[in-house]
Amino acid sequence: MSKRFHTLGVIIAVLLVPAVIFAANGQKFAIGTATAENNTVVVPLEVTNEANLAAVDIPLKFSEGVTLREVDFENTRVAYFDLKIANINNAERTVVIGLLPQMTSAPKPDLEVGTGVVANLVFEVNDPSVTEVTIEAVELQNPSHSLMFVYHDYDKNGTPHIRMEKPEFETVTASLSGVASPTMPTSYALSQNYPNPFNPSTKIAFDLPVASHVELTIYNVLGQKVEMLVDGDMEAGSHEVTWDASPYSSGIYFYRISAKNFTETKKMMMLK
Repeated sequence: MSKRFHTLGVIIAVLLVPAVIFAANGQKFAIGTATAENNTVVVPLEVTNEANLAAVDIPLKFSEGVTLREVDFENTRVAYFDLKIANINNAERTVVIGLLPQMTSAPKPDLEVGTGVVANLVFEVNDPSVTEVTIEAVELQNPSHSLMFVYHDYDKNGTPHIRMEKPEFETVTASLSGVASPTMPTSYALSQNYPNPFNPSTKIAFDLPVASHVELTIYNVLGQKVEMLVDGDMEAGSHEVTWDASPYSSGIYFYRISAKNFTETKKMMMLK
């Protein structure tokens, strides 16, 4: 147990409280070529490191008109990492990505020298008039985050230490020219809430192919009604409702939609 707490302490020291910063030397962070399909844009994040990389802190800000639905690490250079954190804040239009190879006692290598994608930002376009999304590095406080590469290094006496470098990065703009305008749903659907787990609020999206009377209800694990989020007539289209669960305790909840002959229930979890 003590080793785990020590590891967590190292993570905090490495990712949140950098003590020494060196000038970047060939270390680069970049945005790859964005791809667009229907109402979704995927923007790859690329890292170039000329030494084995021990950790990465990536705080970014994106422009208006889009919602960051997820950060996808599958099939990337860091797929094997133990720690892959993505803290998304669409209200502030920021995301903080933290990457660390090892959180367990089993040895794992640092990220080998090279260039490639470490994560993909998956955006949904909310405003059809938006033609591009701008992504920039941002400095955040409480907790502190800045774009940073972290290396395991040794001094002239062979003593190990942490070396930190700020990589080169310029604000970039991804074109949304390949994004089609939102289309009308062809069937009823209830999406998984996001984020999930959540604290204290989460969003629930659903589709209505025709105007319908909608009931969207929250239940606890005992089957007791907790809150009625929607109870009224709604136009056809894609809709999204926010549930603020601040008054309620942590645990598993269920949300159920009823619209005409369509009924579906899904599970979600709140972790305070």
